[in-house]
Amino acid sequence: MGEFTNQTKEILESSGGHIFYEFQLVDDYIKNTVSYITAGIKHGDHVILIENEHFYPKILCQLKKELTPEEIEKVHYIHNFDFYCFRGDFYYKSIISYFEKYVEPFFEKDIPIRSWAHVEWGDSDQLTYYVGEYEKEVDQTLVSLGLTSVCAYDEKRVPPEFRQTLLSCHRMYMTDHEVFNIKENMKLARVGKVVHPSRK
Repeated sequence: MGEFTNQTKEILESSGGHIFYEFQLVDDYIKNTVSYITAGIKHGDHVILIENEHFYPKILCQLKKELTPEEIEKVHYIHNFDFYCFRGDFYYKSIISYFEKYVEPFFEKDIPIRSWAHVEWGDSDQLTYYVGEYEKEVDQTLVSLGLTSVCAYDEKRVPPEFRQTLLSCHRMYMTDHEVFNIKENMKLARVGKVVHPSRK
């Protein structure tokens, strides 16, 4: 399993973090997802996992090696297509409203939560605009709710201009192996490395 450095763990365990994860390799993506979820569960949080049907079984298989059955129950899976296109399209206001309603019972019961969302959409260029608008709204929502969330994107689907939009509405930027703070001038300040056992 991938393990974060202590510094990176502190950031991922903080409240109100909004992290843009641009991944390249599926294996590293799975390891980082499992590491984030495991850190959250061990920290006492429930984790909302918004993921596709192809990656979820691989993630769950690894989680079963790391967590007890009781801990696994604290992972709440939502199919990402159902989440992002539950009204038939990627309309960001509907998605935000759905998310707020989904997390409301956790807040009512004082259950701490964090989320990991694999963001995917159709091939329409127009959707890139809506995803950007969604991320801007999500940033404000997460800060107001005090939530930590990773928004994961496949690097192959992120053109340069869209990447700039995503950098502008997240607090941190993560790759398969590193984590950076995003400064106001859009410069990246390295925070820590993601260390996998095979690379130690």
